[in-house]
Amino acid sequence: MIDMQETMLELDAARTACARAADWLGSHVGSDGEPADAAERNGWSRLGWGLAVAGRPDAAAAVVSWIARNRIAADGGFQPGRLRGQDYIAVYPHYWLGTFVVSAWLAGRLDVAMRSMAYLRTRQDTQTGGIPMVSEADGEPVCDMLSTAQVGLGALVTGDRETAEKCALWVRALAEQSAGESLVFHSCRKGADLWIDPDPAFVWSAVADFSRPRQAYYTPGMGAVFLARFAARYGCAQSIAAARRLLAFNLNGSSAQFDDLASVQACKFGWAVAEMALADPEGDWHPWVQRMTRWFLDRQSQEGAWGPSAFAMAAPSLADRLVKTSEHLMELSVCMAALGAVGAGR
Repeated sequence: MIDMQETMLELDAARTACARAADWLGSHVGSDGEPADAAERNGWSRLGWGLAVAGRPDAAAAVVSWIARNRIAADGGFQPGRLRGQDYIAVYPHYWLGTFVVSAWLAGRLDVAMRSMAYLRTRQDTQTGGIPMVSEADGEPVCDMLSTAQVGLGALVTGDRETAEKCALWVRALAEQSAGESLVFHSCRKGADLWIDPDPAFVWSAVADFSRPRQAYYTPGMGAVFLARFAARYGCAQSIAAARRLLAFNLNGSSAQFDDLASVQACKFGWAVAEMALADPEGDWHPWVQRMTRWFLDRQSQEGAWGPSAFAMAAPSLADRLVKTSEHLMELSVCMAALGAVGAGR
């Protein structure tokens, strides 16, 4: 039985948290739309997305327009050198450009969104449908969950069904390959096979042991978010089943995902359960939406910002906090949508 009073209280608390986060983000946007710290770092790819869903369309449009003028090349990709300073961004340029596609679309800059989406379409693996990282293993591109699912989201937003379907095939295949009793999740594929022995520099993001604390718990959630939206858009039961398989890693994993205040690695799980509550109402996702709403609230600073996991980055830069605040604001807004749907008697 759903406690409607508790649901409404959580919705109100989330609404307040999102408003505080939007205020904080807005205070770090210049009068010309330039994001703070943009001269040195990339904290801006998802900034327009966060501002748009928080009801700040003018700020979102200003940010996206500044980025389009100053950071996006004529072909729709990032200008060379614009991902320097943050290794975890430079390794996944297509993931971050995919977040910018959504930012531009939600900010009303459809021309910019379509140009960058056209660029990303040329990067899709023609055999598997995956989207590659920078890294190559033995000369063969390695495609990863973050990049493929996020570019798939960009394709859904811009109406590129062909690209979205290819991304969905890749994500569903990885979900099937990863299904089993093990709680070790592999988020990359080299060709058609799981990349189970990644280069040491990529072990953190490519392999997560969900039985252990402080892992990269976010990768199954990214895939589940995309598949939930794909299913909602195109009525694909296969995608719901695959999303459930992906989220089983989180559901059966260590409680440290949710209890460790020094970690924000489960944020995309929170986003995913909210998307699933909307797309898969038979899945009993509401208790998890409630729990993850509180998870976001517990990690927000007094000033309204969020930051990276404290165990991994004790002194985050302003750009790092812009990245996480934009992301968590967007994710919490989906939790609000899921809570609101229950409140409206869906």
